[in-house]
Amino acid sequence: MFNLQNRINGNDDDRQYLETRIAVRDKLLAQEMKDLESSLRNQNQKLWNLHVPSTSKLHELDLTVTPQEGIYKGGKFLFKINVPPEYNNMPPVCKCVTKVWHPNINEDGSICLSILRQNSLDQFGWRPTRNLLEVVHGLVALFTDLIDFDDALNIQAAQQYTQNKEAFKNRAREYIQRYC
Repeated sequence: MFNLQNRINGNDDDRQYLETRIAVRDKLLAQEMKDLESSLRNQNQKLWNLHVPSTSKLHELDLTVTPQEGIYKGGKFLFKINVPPEYNNMPPVCKCVTKVWHPNINEDGSICLSILRQNSLDQFGWRPTRNLLEVVHGLVALFTDLIDFDDALNIQAAQQYTQNKEAFKNRAREYIQRYC
């Protein structure tokens, strides 16, 4: 139990746990960076790029997704990925920084993607065996074959798509021109 007086006196039982979790996370991330770099080099098309703003903070990543076809072609979408200390038991926290008209990304940048859910109703949710490369592929696929109009986070976008696909496409293109 949290006791402020103990922490003031330098006794913090949780600190050792947190330091251990951060060490485990950073070791996992160092290993996964090799897979990410390899996958990035082997892309047929330049669909995504990953950037680590600070080498001392491998857990804070910037992902840029550049769709080459479909509704979102021509857009450049920036995602912030933050890997929590509890990684790989918990999924990374992802946010879309670029404003986009998308059924699975709301106006605040929150993302609806099964792999990012700790407790998912389907079998595609987060598991400790998953990794960052799968998260990257999931985020990239949101702009191609993983658009899910039935499990929408941005309900207005999903409704517009079902009622008037052309208006949806026009609004998505308008967002691309304005915000990308």
